[in-house]
Amino acid sequence: LHWAMVSYHRHRALIALFSLTNRSSAFSATSTSAVRINNLARHYLFIRGGATTSSTTSSIHNSNTNEEEELRTGWLHNTEPKYASPTSSSSAPLSLAMKRLMADKMQKYRNHRIITPPAAHPCGDANRIMVTEHKISIPLTHPDLQAAIMNNEQLSSTASEEQRRIVPVERIDGAFLTNNEAFDEPTIDVYFTITELLSNAQDEAHFHALQNPNLSPSQRAALYFQKGRSNDEDSSVDPSRMMLYLQGGPGFGCASPVSGLSLASSSSSWAAAVLLDGKVSNADGKSFQRIVLMDQRGTGRSSAICKQQLVKMFPDLFLLDKKKEGEGEIVGEEFGGDSDARMMLLQARQQKALKEATDYLSLFRADSIVRDAEWIRESLANPFPSVNDDGNDDAAVNGPQPWGGALGQSFGGFCLMTYLSSIQNPPELVYFTGGIAPMNTPVREVYDRLWLRVRERSWKYYEQYPGDVATVKKIVRKLLAHENSADPIILPSGGILTARRFLQVGLALGGSPGTSFANMHSVINSAFVDEDSDEISNAFLKRIDYEQSFDDAPLYFLLHESIYADGEGATQWAANQSYESHVEANSEFDYRVTSEEDNSNPTLFFGEMVFPFMAHGDFSELSNSGMRTLSEALAEKSDWLPLFDETNMRTALVHKKKSRAAAACYYDDMYVDFECAMKLVQRGCPLEGVKVYVTNEYQH
Repeated sequence: LHWAMVSYHRHRALIALFSLTNRSSAFSATSTSAVRINNLARHYLFIRGGATTSSTTSSIHNSNTNEEEELRTGWLHNTEPKYASPTSSSSAPLSLAMKRLMADKMQKYRNHRIITPPAAHPCGDANRIMVTEHKISIPLTHPDLQAAIMNNEQLSSTASEEQRRIVPVERIDGAFLTNNEAFDEPTIDVYFTITELLSNAQDEAHFHALQNPNLSPSQRAALYFQKGRSNDEDSSVDPSRMMLYLQGGPGFGCASPVSGLSLASSSSSWAAAVLLDGKVSNADGKSFQRIVLMDQRGTGRSSAICKQQLVKMFPDLFLLDKKKEGEGEIVGEEFGGDSDARMMLLQARQQKALKEATDYLSLFRADSIVRDAEWIRESLANPFPSVNDDGNDDAAVNGPQPWGGALGQSFGGFCLMTYLSSIQNPPELVYFTGGIAPMNTPVREVYDRLWLRVRERSWKYYEQYPGDVATVKKIVRKLLAHENSADPIILPSGGILTARRFLQVGLALGGSPGTSFANMHSVINSAFVDEDSDEISNAFLKRIDYEQSFDDAPLYFLLHESIYADGEGATQWAANQSYESHVEANSEFDYRVTSEEDNSNPTLFFGEMVFPFMAHGDFSELSNSGMRTLSEALAEKSDWLPLFDETNMRTALVHKKKSRAAAACYYDDMYVDFECAMKLVQRGCPLEGVKVYVTNEYQH
């Protein structure tokens, strides 16, 4: 799920999916009148940062200055507005000179860079494609989301559903063009690639100009937008002819073009069908010119979150990790001679840092991701912000310029549902591939149902590889014996290979029985040095580390259950709670029981779930006090913002028809519940306007 791209073997399903939206009737034309910036977009209430402590230093910085600054702690909790309200005297109309100054400042704040000279690759039918690698600075907290956080904190537990509704955003950069203080908001970097055809001599000349090694990243980005600017009909970047891709996850970066996205021929992938085939068109019947692949915030090369980074940003959270046998005192003399008092003070500092880190990571969910995508779109559509003599900026003059299309794979589809819920002008064509979130289904029920699907897939695996029933039992018994001794099996990464960690290889069960099952079989049968031995092989330990990359992408572990947290309520390790209930009701789910030689049941694998035990030594980078307490705090967090809004989705898809949508739903999908998805596409439901292609020929 988390790294899946829609690859070659799903091509036929996706072509059928694309055809659902390519009908002859065009969208009703979008008004080209000036965009009205409403009060919410014009005057978002920000919260001033509290006093910065010496214990919390941040690597978050305004990337346009390349200067590190201390993290402003407590930025979500101070009730003093950062920006004046609409009724204050500071909301008087800005002068033309000030508007132009802020437009210029906006370009510098974005700090758009093409970080390396572009590369050209051969593709199908003697074509060539150009791949450019971009980075752009994005506000850590988008203005409207900050206002929503403040509003959510002020609402009581008895607030009505209407009071908790999502207010859709019209201009993601509205506050930055009307309030100078908006530019004080710290930024993170978001990385994305743009893939486009080199179809004529002008394209080739432009490509070679961008390859000039003497250009700085900012100069290269400025040059990228020069092509076609003198001809509005041939604009160098037209959002309506761009396809945005949102990858699965959460927590893993997007696959790269060419290596992770085949463009060998027009039939090799969905991207090839979009870019090379010409049969997939936008709402106006025009072909797509570009595909945008974005590393979602905190993943890949987008200010990636890892344990090393968290230690730098929130050092007090990890103070207790420093206490090791033989290391002596873990604090300095400034704490005095009383060890108990010292520990109490350490714990107090850790709790403060824990709150800050929890609030920080709460900004890395789908609600922020879709706003990042809008920020990128606006930056591509209007790369050089300017204000005309009437005081209107480019975006106001041009009117809405939404993405021509967006494809969301798995969690990326969840993000598209948030897009439809949160953005007034979402992508014109929306494609879900295994990505309809179980909206309106409690998180505990999501996992209760998932465990049953994992059992079915485990049985299917053993039907294909019956010899692995005994092998898996042998592996589990061996690992349980080591767990109960003082001689645990240590992985090359430093984690402990426990039986429960081994069973997490079942995460791959939702893939194709041909490829995913075969890879699992290969891993399982590398477990022992030879067939007659019970000694765990080093090759097996390396394979386990490779297959389970949660150490490298802790956001998956920390935020996975929160993708189902749609508003009030804590997730509370729902997958683990569900597992314990299943074990209590049916010993078939208990690997300690089924791994016994005389037990007739096969040992069931685990699926796409996260567990508290992952922070208790099984995964070294997720373990110790700091990461453990952070994961527990996120599991107990109950004041999540809503991610989905039924009314807004129906407005976009049914009432105002701003978006057309189609979905590929996999009947045997292990990761995303098919029945929950089908409930949402019925008449009168949130996704009523979505055309659905149901198949059991393909997997997630």
